[in-house]
Amino acid sequence: MKCETRKINSCRSSGAVLLLAMVFLLLIAMIAASVMHTSAMELRMAGNDQFREEAFQQVQGIVAAISQRKENFPVTGPISYMLCANSAAIEGCSADLPPLDSTLVAISSGVRLSYSVHRQGPTLLKALPFRIDQGIVSSSLAYDAAVFETRVQIDGSAVGLGSAQVAQGIAIMVTDSTH
Repeated sequence: MKCETRKINSCRSSGAVLLLAMVFLLLIAMIAASVMHTSAMELRMAGNDQFREEAFQQVQGIVAAISQRKENFPVTGPISYMLCANSAAIEGCSADLPPLDSTLVAISSGVRLSYSVHRQGPTLLKALPFRIDQGIVSSSLAYDAAVFETRVQIDGSAVGLGSAQVAQGIAIMVTDSTH
């Protein structure tokens, strides 16, 4: 009789193993969904960082291109004299900046670019020390200088790209013939 009892009990399994397997399967599915969500978020963050870095490097290149051209820094203008990329569109602009090289400014559609040069005060820095080497500044070699600030901004947030803005100060040596 003992054999028959065992056979009857084995036929009537309670399903505890199936229930336990379903609980573990549910936990594993929740962990997998969480991992997928996290990896998708990290991928978006890496893309945003890349777009921001590209925008920053493009802004740095435009600032360097503007600072290479001496005509972008008129030392005869008054303090707060401002040259802009499009003087009609920006309030307070005194004149237009010459256009930049089209190979340098390859802006995607939907991305806004603005750049300007502002004359800063005082009108003239007298006897600015000349830097001879990394650690050596000469007090005997000095020059007068006009101070400018170059501002460049790229905004690609409307099309899902990065945005960056740089303001860089520039001192232009003024000779006796220019002031």
